[in-house]
Amino acid sequence: MTQLPPDDKEWQEFLRQHCPTPPPAADDLEDRLLNAIEEQEQPMRSRGLWAIPPAIVAGLLMAWSGYRTLIPLPEPSHSSASLEAFLENNWNSVTGETPVSSSPESTPANWVLLANTAP
Repeated sequence: MTQLPPDDKEWQEFLRQHCPTPPPAADDLEDRLLNAIEEQEQPMRSRGLWAIPPAIVAGLLMAWSGYRTLIPLPEPSHSSASLEAFLENNWNSVTGETPVSSSPESTPANWVLLANTAP
């Protein structure tokens, strides 16, 4: 039993004085319990059946992940310059910076950026 803190002397005395006594156990309680356990039928097949659906799911997940590793990754396209420009424009839009560029195709993006950051 957990020891109570020493500052709860009154509480400890109360518990000692009002401690309930457990009821007496029935003489044939153990025999009745064992008979009830023996009478209860426990089919052996039902124990193993619960493991089948998780095993099927695990097998399907392993097959899917193995299939995904066999698929070759797509080759990087030649549009890495457009991807770099997109990332740069996106970063500039998020941080509010204006890119230093004199190309005519970035002018509308700069105009939108300046229009969105105006107070």
